[in-house]
Amino acid sequence: MKHRLLEILRASLDSCSAGGILEAGELPFMELEAPREEAHGDYATNVAMILASRAKKSPRKIAESIVQHIEDKEGILQKVEIAGPGFINFYVKEDTWAVLLEEVEKLGDGYGCSELGRGQKVMVEFVSANPTGPLHVGHARGAVIGDVIANILMASGYSVTREYYVNDVGNQMNNLGRSVYYRYLELQGRTVDFPAECYQGEYILDLAREILKKEGNRYLEDAGEEEVIPFFTDYAARSIME
Repeated sequence: MKHRLLEILRASLDSCSAGGILEAGELPFMELEAPREEAHGDYATNVAMILASRAKKSPRKIAESIVQHIEDKEGILQKVEIAGPGFINFYVKEDTWAVLLEEVEKLGDGYGCSELGRGQKVMVEFVSANPTGPLHVGHARGAVIGDVIANILMASGYSVTREYYVNDVGNQMNNLGRSVYYRYLELQGRTVDFPAECYQGEYILDLAREILKKEGNRYLEDAGEEEVIPFFTDYAARSIME
């Protein structure tokens, strides 16, 4: 409904510009909101007040011109009134809402669907939380938003593929393994200069404790750092993914 009223409003402003009542130019951003008081209509706009300085006319005079040029081709309006310094209030016919509700009830889950994207493929990648730390509320938010976007695209006729990209390779994974390895050493009394680029969370210490419990001190003197870190990387990645 808001979209339909905005189209009526834009058409009126175009007519005012064409008739020389308002200067031609880019239309301002128009707010169309439900008034606080029900008696002031279903929707109201302050566009006349926004245009006043540009047109060098009183907001109420501009509002009168806009209202005079309104064409309600669909017949959805009961009346349009000017209030206060230049607010324009729209009153929608009650049977307009009834017709809309009947359409919603008739179409059920199909209401709002379209063929806008027919024949087009879309891939939506969302969440894609790297396995370098626990999931958190931001990932959950991303999952919801991504899924909703995919649903909207499907309802618009697109062929949608959802993708969760697991980025479990590269330097970030090496840093994960190194982080767990250093905490493993610390648990056994070693003094470690913990690098800033390593992962600092408590979960790293938890993973190190798990490895110490299962493997004991076998990685304490077993081999050089570069030889043992792949084990810590693999263990941490699998644990976090689970």
